Amino acid sequence: MILALFAAVPVAVGGPEIRWNAPSLHVAGQPFKVQIEVTAPKDGAVVSGWLLSPGAFSVDGKALAKREETGALTLPPGFKLQGEVDLGSYLDGKGEFQLAYAPDFADTKPVAVRALEAVEPKKLDFMTMPLEDLDKYLVLLQTNRGNILVRMWPHIAPEHSRNYLDLSYIGFYDKTTFHRVIPRFMIQGGDPTGTGTGNGPRQLKAEFNPAVKHMKGTLSAARTQDPNSASCQFFIMHDKAPHLDGQYSAFGETVMGLDVVDLIVSTPRGQADKPNSPQVIERAIVVLRPSWVPAEPSQSKNGPPSVPVPVGGK
Repeated sequence: MILALFAAVPVAVGGPEIRWNAPSLHVAGQPFKVQIEVTAPKDGAVVSGWLLSPGAFSVDGKALAKREETGALTLPPGFKLQGEVDLGSYLDGKGEFQLAYAPDFADTKPVAVRALEAVEPKKLDFMTMPLEDLDKYLVLLQTNRGNILVRMWPHIAPEHSRNYLDLSYIGFYDKTTFHRVIPRFMIQGGDPTGTGTGNGPRQLKAEFNPAVKHMKGTLSAARTQDPNSASCQFFIMHDKAPHLDGQYSAFGETVMGLDVVDLIVSTPRGQADKPNSPQVIERAIVVLRPSWVPAEPSQSKNGPPSVPVPVGGK
């Protein structure tokens, strides 16, 4: 679950109801925006200003910031107030932690947040990196529907893994869309033109493996009828599709965010299965694989053994 949405909680008897949600992933040094929604009861309400500030939150039982009295807001009967608080500068971005909202003031439950560390820009060359080092990295897709965290299978599809890490690292996927969504099948994206006809800086030779299964969450490469035409477009499976096994280059899996895949694939669509409203990859970020992600990919045992491979996708 990428966004944790809590049930309405009355701040006090006869007081307003407050809903809040927070991402369950945090990238160190980046914004961490928590949404708050306050609804006044039929008699109206007065809300203390600190309830809408970082001072209302705690991490592992420790307050994030001092609660400063900034006045109060008077809400008319039934009035709804919505906003967000950025806690990014208050978090150290290490490990895992429990984020709570006004735990001593309202009966709310904390959400578990896992931290990720982004890779510094212009420091790495994934196209020449030793094969055994590629599995140290994951890609976080920050979409307008939530976050999807994926890992590559470099020992199953080394060139596709290199290509995807490289394109994510250089910002190629930023602001691209999922231009094709089919429930119980897949979501397809990564095309810079958004039409399904665009390509990236390189084409890749097929890395088909019939032992690797296309199941929910599998990351695979889109292509034309030419087996060696994969470039930048990819798809994430929404359900199993055995007819793709050995016919498309599956090169990774979804670690977190299958609920976001569900949201994207269920959006209303029109001609050519294009979503009626844009499903945007706001940013693709290469992150270090944290300790809470297993070192062994789920299908690595089905792939070929680790051997030196040529680089560059040629």
